[in-house]
Amino acid sequence: MLNQFIGKLRKHALTAVLTAAVLGALLLQLNLLSGELELQKQQFDSDVNATATTINERVRLFVKRKSTGALKRSTTSDSTVTINTPMGTTTLRWSASQGASPYGSGFGVDTTMISGFLDDFQSSLPWETLITSSEMDSLLQSELRIRGIRTAPKWAIVENGYLNSLISDAFATGKVSYNFVLAESFFGPTRQLLMYFPSGKFYLASRVYLNLFVTLFFSTVILFAFFSVQRQGRKQKRLAVVKSDFISNMSHEFKTPLATISLAVDALLRNGDKMNAAQMQQYLGIIKSENKRMNAQMESVLQMSMMDKEELTLTLAPMDIEACLREAVNHFKLSAEQRQGWIDLSCEVGDYEMEGDLIQFKSALTNLIDNAIKYSLDAPQVSVKLAQSVDEFRIMVKDRGIGMDEDTKRQVFDRFYRATKGNIHDVKGHGLGLSFVKEIIEKHGGSIQVDSAPNAGTTFTVVLPKTA
Repeated sequence: MLNQFIGKLRKHALTAVLTAAVLGALLLQLNLLSGELELQKQQFDSDVNATATTINERVRLFVKRKSTGALKRSTTSDSTVTINTPMGTTTLRWSASQGASPYGSGFGVDTTMISGFLDDFQSSLPWETLITSSEMDSLLQSELRIRGIRTAPKWAIVENGYLNSLISDAFATGKVSYNFVLAESFFGPTRQLLMYFPSGKFYLASRVYLNLFVTLFFSTVILFAFFSVQRQGRKQKRLAVVKSDFISNMSHEFKTPLATISLAVDALLRNGDKMNAAQMQQYLGIIKSENKRMNAQMESVLQMSMMDKEELTLTLAPMDIEACLREAVNHFKLSAEQRQGWIDLSCEVGDYEMEGDLIQFKSALTNLIDNAIKYSLDAPQVSVKLAQSVDEFRIMVKDRGIGMDEDTKRQVFDRFYRATKGNIHDVKGHGLGLSFVKEIIEKHGGSIQVDSAPNAGTTFTVVLPKTA
């Protein structure tokens, strides 16, 4: 168990090291971003504190400008200025005649003196008597924007320990995170600013989320690229092994018929003049049979080469699937019986005509049935069934042979793949048959699935769509 673990660790050492390095860099970046977020929070708090420090002066200047403006506009006519206080209403009155001096223009009304008097008087009044909630909100947000804060706060003014009407919409006292003392007396705070930011956390995080997103994105790209390269490397390595195995198998498959042909030719050359017609026919038949076998093997290789180049095209014409399947089954009945086995065909009644390439489709069916017989080590028992539904045809080829494990099932349609390795095989072939079958079935718009288990046989199911 330990040796297996060490073996797997060595096999995937590079993957583990790079993955750990990328994850470590990502964690380090997250730690840095966390520190940056904390710095942003501290700067945010500092800016809010600075806003609270200056808001008193901003309100004072705003009220002064508002009052002085009203005073200046009123010096040309009889006017009054009314100031509401908790003790009542104070009204200042003057007439236009007070604005002119009996001693000349140099002795008019001193508006600066009146403005100073109003400023001193108003500074002792509650803010709710001097400024509206909308004006206060505008001043507060303006001061925050000066310091780079672009998120709107919720706020309230507390005068002598009580909330008053100077309060923002939807203010919730339970969410208050800032409490600033704007004015105080010997007895304690006389004016406070309560404030919180509903979107404060998101606002702060959004300033570092871009860096986080970029970090995660590039880390993902690096891992994806690395695993893709690793996967391609393993695939290329497996393909190189499979191709090497294919060349060895093909050499072995061609070596046998060539040796048989060579022996037959030698026999004819040595003893041809002594042979009768039947004997010569026998040797010539051997040569012809082996030559045909070699041509068939070469044809399968050429077909796959054409598929690689996407040069294999179908010659579509109406074809009868049932007739094609019966012909393919009859072709193998003799070989099954010679091994003391059987092959049967069951067809549901119906019309099985569709558009397709009869030659290529028959070749695909022949490969399926041939595999079913070849991989039945004892007497082959093969069942072939043809059925249909409303919108598809279904062909099932079932054997009771050696079956496949999960690894073989995953690779059975791969080109050159064979379940056994090396130069000697119990079953002859190049590993091209099922990949060819899959290609032909898919070119007909269908699909093929395999269901198998070791020593429990194999079932291939071909599904073809009905053509209009």
